[in-house]
Amino acid sequence: MMTTMERDWKRLGAALKAGREARGLGQAAVGDMIGVKRGTMRNIENGEIARVTPTVRAYARAVGWPDEGIDTVLAGGQPPKLTPTASRAERDVAAAASPAAATPEELPLRIQAALAEGPLIDTAVINLPGDDDGAEGQMVIIVKGRSNATPEQLRRALLAWDATEARLRHAEDSKTFLDE
Repeated sequence: MMTTMERDWKRLGAALKAGREARGLGQAAVGDMIGVKRGTMRNIENGEIARVTPTVRAYARAVGWPDEGIDTVLAGGQPPKLTPTASRAERDVAAAASPAAATPEELPLRIQAALAEGPLIDTAVINLPGDDDGAEGQMVIIVKGRSNATPEQLRRALLAWDATEARLRHAEDSKTFLDE
């Protein structure tokens, strides 16, 4: 079995790039699909990575690779044959997979920045409306106040959040989506 040091990251990057180009997609398009900036795309394609992250896996799915494709290439095998072009919904699922499994340092920088700023007001996990089998997924909500907010501003923010959360909970219970 290959160790991390023996894996050919440049070969993986080149294979992902070839898969992207075979789909006729630009770096920016795939970056938008998976929620990363062009610099991250460039680092992946140049093999300037040292481990398989959720972002790398989302990239592979976005270009049509099966789940085992990355490991096959890293082990010296041939790049996988591309699966049929993914629908927009499938690409959205691939993109969502990146932050869903991410550790805090792997979250997009704008999320990291937002989490670092301002006082924490509240958190919530709300089910997305689904069918009779249950929720389609969940929203994880972190409510932050403005940096340097006064106690009165934080109180108003909390009241605004309370009203918003009530609407979200109502949508969760009634299996409808918010109109607002």
